Amino acid sequence: MPPRRRSTPASPWHVVPEIKRTEEALTQTEKRLAALPAAPSPEHARKAVVDAAVAALRGNGTPIPDDIGQRAAGAYTAALVPVSEREALTSAVASLKRHVVYLRTVHAGPVLASLAERLDAITAEVRDIIAAHGRLIDGEAAIDAGPEAVTAFTRLRQLVKDVDALRATQRDVLRDVVDPGVLNSIYSAGDEQFTDVARSPLPADVQRVISGARRRNVAFLIWATESGRHYLPASVDELTAEAGGAVDIGSADDGTSRSSFNH
Repeated sequence: MPPRRRSTPASPWHVVPEIKRTEEALTQTEKRLAALPAAPSPEHARKAVVDAAVAALRGNGTPIPDDIGQRAAGAYTAALVPVSEREALTSAVASLKRHVVYLRTVHAGPVLASLAERLDAITAEVRDIIAAHGRLIDGEAAIDAGPEAVTAFTRLRQLVKDVDALRATQRDVLRDVVDPGVLNSIYSAGDEQFTDVARSPLPADVQRVISGARRRNVAFLIWATESGRHYLPASVDELTAEAGGAVDIGSADDGTSRSSFNH
């Protein structure tokens, strides 16, 4: 079956036009600032004119020019142009950076919602593959099921990579808008990936993926899809509501949870 097409913006934040516009303006302004050549300070330029006139007088008797004040002022004004441009661009970069932080805080919802839609699309595709080929939890099962199943399994492996990328992006977004200490607690429990974690502890092998001790694989993706609990909160409020009742459940491998995404 042909895979569903999903477009990924250069930055997840760029689904919000105002953020896209502001970040592009920031990038262009930073490039312009970096390209500015070094320039003397206006005071240094003015003093150089005066010092040259004094040195000429001392060295060979050349009189101080009648327009020395105008010359010195002209040098000062000329040097003031690039200095003022640098000051303006530096101020603009600082202002745009602050504005990006503000906009990300205000518009995190639409960005997370777009990521949630992409996970929903992945989930739907995995369900289609399961319906067509069964639970292809590993390459051996796919080979036993035939060439079409092998193709489907290859697609599932790509979808695992897509989920990896999606979760990494989710963390990048949340890092900008949620307190780090709160995030650490959420990540430890897995509330940003699965629903009802507090009421229904996840299997030990799933917990190992959440903790980073084990990488996602096709078997994990199939289990997560079939569980009906694999999700990506569409807003910070949804995430905090989901994590609000989380409690310390101790070790996930406590013998009370019968599960394995390989079975």
